[in-house]
Amino acid sequence: MNKDIEASRLRVSRRRALALGGTISLGGLIAACSGNSGTATTTSAAAASTTTTPGASAAATSGDAVTALLAKAPQCVMSKEETQGPYWFDVDSIRGDIREDRPGTTLQVAMRVQDNSQCNVDGSIGAVSNAVVEIWHCDAGGVYSGFESGSLSANGGGGGGGGGTPPAGGMGEPPSGAPGGMGGGMGGSGETSDGSYSVGDTEAATTDDGTYLRGAQTTDANGIAQFTTIFPGWYMGRTTHIHVKVHIDKKTVLTSQTFFDETLLDEVYSQSPYSEHTGRENNTNNASDGIYDDTGLMTVEKQSDGSYLAVINLGIDA
Repeated sequence: MNKDIEASRLRVSRRRALALGGTISLGGLIAACSGNSGTATTTSAAAASTTTTPGASAAATSGDAVTALLAKAPQCVMSKEETQGPYWFDVDSIRGDIREDRPGTTLQVAMRVQDNSQCNVDGSIGAVSNAVVEIWHCDAGGVYSGFESGSLSANGGGGGGGGGTPPAGGMGEPPSGAPGGMGGGMGGSGETSDGSYSVGDTEAATTDDGTYLRGAQTTDANGIAQFTTIFPGWYMGRTTHIHVKVHIDKKTVLTSQTFFDETLLDEVYSQSPYSEHTGRENNTNNASDGIYDDTGLMTVEKQSDGSYLAVINLGIDA
């Protein structure tokens, strides 16, 4: 396993994450967004965590760059409902920078929520403001915060390549609450979310107190939520993906997953720390993944500093 990844896992603590001061209340964030000009910079700056990956900027990508790339992405397409998977719990954290100290290539994520009943092809109407977009994904070694023991088993122990047996069907993520899978898997905790933006969703039983690569943002006047994260890694039985939920008035109106082009994955994974997690050539890709859907494919551009900007329009029935 990459030494930076290993060292960062030793420092994980949910209490530490909450003590960073990188979260603000949902009400405070919505108030900050009122009258937003649409650049999403105010939202991200207000909610960014104070912890950053060394050498990487935590600043949100400019609003012009985001809206220009969103204009190139498919518009007014209903997002497909997907399984929540076994690794979700209500982290109840409004923040733009979700990296904490996880090593990896910086990824700026922008998601625009669109009401398909009003949406037009250029995205100028139908934007859903003040929705809460929540994302979570694994680290560069294929491990989820809160579930390191189960994730490490699935990756052959220590997050390296090989080992682990995905559940039946090879999808790697049974529905939340399902038994077994992923080297032991995470069953339902019997509890449901009751936080500032999510109420009533079934939570998995966590194995540790990590919170990295999890968080939520409210959408601005243009329906856009932005995050600073790292490019997600991979694990046995699944293609690379980011989980997403959209909440309106504390109700979950969309649970889905987003994906990346295979050529881009090859490019990112040829670099450290991803290159030290070997065996992907024998693992599931987009074509063979049982959950992958084209409507979840993100539009991505490489930035001048070597980071990536990934965007998607999320179509809902509001």
